[in-house]
Parts: sequence; structure tokens; C-alpha cells
Amino acid sequence: MPAVLILTALAVFCTLVYIQAKAHQQLDVETPAATRQASDIVRQQFRDWKPVSGPGTFNFQPRQRDHAPTLSITVSGTEVSSTVTIWASRYDSSYRGMYHATLLWWRQRGLVKQLTRDDLPVPGFLSASSHMVSTLRVS
Repeated sequence: MPAVLILTALAVFCTLVYIQAKAHQQLDVETPAATRQASDIVRQQFRDWKPVSGPGTFNFQPRQRDHAPTLSITVSGTEVSSTVTIWASRYDSSYRGMYHATLLWWRQRGLVKQLTRDDLPVPGFLSASSHMVSTLRVS
């Protein structure tokens, strides 16, 4: 029984360390969405967060939280594809741990999932998968 508790505590600790490390990382996401569409996806994903000033194209903080981190997002690219950079530009920490790291990590993952989904419309085509099929047919 004590071994199970120790293993469970170790698993929880390792998960928290992993999430803390991932929340601190900068993510660069290549997306088939045009810059305008990627910006719309970012706005949609963070519609319930408070826009704040910061170093990114978009900067958001969760509402009604003490020590709320700022998630900054920069969108760059062309009308065919874009690169979205996501990072925590401001955060408070305690004992080397970021406040609300889990929330930040989940929101980063959700945005990446939306930006890289297969059904994004590509300019001139119905979807990203139809773009690939069309390219294969032409070749």
C-alpha cells in the first residue's frame, strides 16, 4: 500500500514538473491558414480572456485570477500560410513554479490544435486535405 502511494505521488510530481516546463516554452506553429484566418482563430480561442498590452500581436490574461500570466501570440506569414508564435511573456512564480501553468499549458495546446486541424480552409481549395489531393492529382 505505501508503494502505491509513493508511486502515485511521484507520478503527480512528474506531471506537474512536465507541465511547468511546457508552459515556459515558446511554441512556433506552422499553419496552412492565412495570416488573417490564423488571427481570427486566435481571437476566437481567447474570447473569454482579457486583452492586455504586451510584446505580441495579441496578448491575453485570464480574467479574475490573482497572479494571472500573460500569454503573448505573434502571427506572421502570407495569404497562403502563417507562423504563429506562442509564449508566456509575463508570469509570477512561487518556489520556481509558475502560477496557473496548467491553465496556460491547456490554452496553448488548444490553440495549436485549432491551428493545425485538417479541416482548415486553404485559399483556393475546400480544405487542407483537398489541397493535398488536388496537388497529387496535378502531379
